[in-house]
Amino acid sequence: IMEQQEKIAIDVIKNIAIDSSRVLAERQRAIDALTLFREAALPALKDIEKKVDVNVLKERARLYIQRIKEGAVLSMNL
Repeated sequence: IMEQQEKIAIDVIKNIAIDSSRVLAERQRAIDALTLFREAALPALKDIEKKVDVNVLKERARLYIQRIKEGAVLSMNL
């Protein structure tokens, strides 16, 4: 059950990040929040990197993908 809830949470947060009608800061926080899921968030972060139209969001997603792959300990206050 936990795994299913985690997938739903990741999906909801990913959709917030991709939603261009939302405020930029909100979208950035959604990307930050995905780091709580570590490796499980990688597909969502890659999807965000592909789909978003704002460079700062692409870069943020790319940075987190790189850090997660490197096994870095991530903190929410980047």
